[in-house]
Amino acid sequence: MEIRTYFSLPEEAKSIRITVFCEEQGFVEEFDDADNVAVHLVAFDGDTAIGTCRYYETEITGCYLIGRIAVCRSYRGRGIGGMLVRAAEAQIVSRGGTRAHIGAQVRAMPFYESIGYTPVGERYMDEHVEHQGMEKELAKSEK
Repeated sequence: MEIRTYFSLPEEAKSIRITVFCEEQGFVEEFDDADNVAVHLVAFDGDTAIGTCRYYETEITGCYLIGRIAVCRSYRGRGIGGMLVRAAEAQIVSRGGTRAHIGAQVRAMPFYESIGYTPVGERYMDEHVEHQGMEKELAKSEK
């Protein structure tokens, strides 16, 4: 497995996000202006794109938002999501970032907690799905 980095939204990431978020989960407003400034990571199994995420710096210095974490159905449960998040965290630290924030679907909170994220703030709705902000201090866990 290989994770590739892109500085604009690649077709592979777009395709995975359409499948996972639009077709499987019913989201309508999947793509936004953040796609234009985010770094996009895509996991590959050979030539097949199997997962993706993006990250970008927030208005809070040193804090980056990791989002749009999606893994193709046939590859779920194999640790791909965790590998993508850890790759994003490592790149964030290399850019001087010290904290990562994720807007997690509530049903996915146990996964994020298992990789070191803790809930912050109030739950909120994103389209039709309840979400919870979660954060992780990277300087402590990555150095």
